[in-house]
Amino acid sequence: MSTVNASMSEFSGGSHSHLTYFAEHLVQFNEHSPVTFKRPVVVNGKAMMRAGQRFDVNVVNSLCTGEAPVDYLDAITLARPLSAELMQIDFSALIDDDPAIAEFADRYGDWAELKRCIAQVASMSGLMLQLTVLKQQLPAVYQQALFGAWLGATLMGLLKRGASDVLNIFIAAMSHDIGLLHIPMDYVKSDRHFNYRQLRVLRTHSVVGFYVLKRVASLPDDVLRAVAEHHENLDGTGYPAGKAGNTISRLGQCLIFLDAINAMYIKRLKPGKRPLRDLIPMIQMNGHSRFGVLGKKCIKWLQALPTSQVRAVPDSLMPLLIEAVRERNTYIGGCVDVIDQLAKDVGFRHGDQRVFALQNSIIHINISITQSGIINSAYMRWLDQVETEALTHAYREVEDVFLMMQEVIYHIGKLHDQIELFLSTPCDSDEAFKLKKGLERLERIHQPTPPLHLKALWIANVQ
Repeated sequence: MSTVNASMSEFSGGSHSHLTYFAEHLVQFNEHSPVTFKRPVVVNGKAMMRAGQRFDVNVVNSLCTGEAPVDYLDAITLARPLSAELMQIDFSALIDDDPAIAEFADRYGDWAELKRCIAQVASMSGLMLQLTVLKQQLPAVYQQALFGAWLGATLMGLLKRGASDVLNIFIAAMSHDIGLLHIPMDYVKSDRHFNYRQLRVLRTHSVVGFYVLKRVASLPDDVLRAVAEHHENLDGTGYPAGKAGNTISRLGQCLIFLDAINAMYIKRLKPGKRPLRDLIPMIQMNGHSRFGVLGKKCIKWLQALPTSQVRAVPDSLMPLLIEAVRERNTYIGGCVDVIDQLAKDVGFRHGDQRVFALQNSIIHINISITQSGIINSAYMRWLDQVETEALTHAYREVEDVFLMMQEVIYHIGKLHDQIELFLSTPCDSDEAFKLKKGLERLERIHQPTPPLHLKALWIANVQ
């Protein structure tokens, strides 16, 4: 099976525009730590850059103008690149500075195996150059890479996989977002909502990363393929190829899981100093459509950790949170009514794979709600009792429900973006017309915002 197939059309392996975007990072990096040419860059017999020259704006103007930027990746060197010792310090800080991670690492971690993986990565100079720039320029992305590599290596150990599997998932997790250094910097560093044109560019990073890593490091084909696949989904709703099920490699499926777990933890739990065990309901909600067997096994390991009673909302503000849960239930219900009707209107006889992917997203939202076990009318009635009788023992569960609802709202937002992206390609089919009308109905549903008094709390700001 080929590593990358023809469906990955968002990025051409022969394109070198990524060199221009990476050069912009190198110019900024050079302001803090020297980036120099270790050998001359010669084009058509003419030396464009000399050995020892610093990487600055003039260099970018010389190398990256015109339609074909000069490939400089082998010619540059960093004065203070990452080393095995520095990476070990970074992993130690990741574990020691976060009680939730430390708790999991104390029970399941293997520091000796982690050091072995670090040493292997440190021997790959091309990859280490990319990771050094990633750490400086996109520190949050670098931290995500550390988390994924640590958890991936730990889970492979728990699964009793061989040393090569442990190393491969470690390398894949460390390197999977390298492509973000090779697309427009403004897109990566912005936290605003992007339109469909910008989303198309952002979505190229997985395939860009594949080509860049193939160019700068001798990585196993399985690792490269996993990097290209890390935004695919088991239900076919991912990108760039819309792969589904076992058409996604085993390593790719593991990387998808790690990426999702990292996002859930960083966005939903870490701000409130919640333990990793609190990931369980969110994994269960997504398990059927997204996580497969690895999700089920991870739940088992998380269940062995002690439960926590840490809460975000004081008793005096709990009525406000209960009302916020009710409002979210109404919003989710309205959205589900619209998207269910949309699925019926479109039907399943169209033969359009992209529309099938949208329908799978709708199915995923419904399954997530069903598997939550609490986003329903019966729970709303129970919520009335919790409020009326001030059942303090149920207050933490209410917080969990709020977070689970936010997970559903997140997937509704993704579906909105998927439909918008689909409609960005001119199409006069009946399905496109129905999707457009469905999107308009979806946008008319008011999404509630938390009450002002809750906004000072982390839980009310979860996205």
